[in-house]
Amino acid sequence: MPIEEIRPIVQHAVSATLATCEGSQPRVRPMSFSLTAEGRLLSSTRDSSGKMREFAGNPRVELCFVDADKNHVRIEGRIDVSGGGADKRSLLDAHPPARRHFGDPEHPNLVHVEVVPTHVRWKPPGFCEYRVVALDR
Repeated sequence: MPIEEIRPIVQHAVSATLATCEGSQPRVRPMSFSLTAEGRLLSSTRDSSGKMREFAGNPRVELCFVDADKNHVRIEGRIDVSGGGADKRSLLDAHPPARRHFGDPEHPNLVHVEVVPTHVRWKPPGFCEYRVVALDR
């Protein structure tokens, strides 16, 4: 299954569960993401968020999306928070929740969050194994 096939699941999930790690303690929280045409995931956070400390300590994350039909997509990846002004403008255009929170790409606390997938798995509802999704590289 190519990554484009998971787009409906990601788009229709209310949010994703983002898993990070702080030392040996896992941390999870719901966040919304937009899937780009290139298969990367965009979101935002505040520069003072605890996530920023976790990202700095370990940039590896996992996201889990579940749609209304109970299809699951799990995406492992690396966080990139280095996006500048142009990336922040693109983020606000592509990701409406970020616009609601920040409104302006020049907002002093806005951080452009991008997940670069390294491994993607999908499964339909029920008890079954995950299937690997091909990453277009």
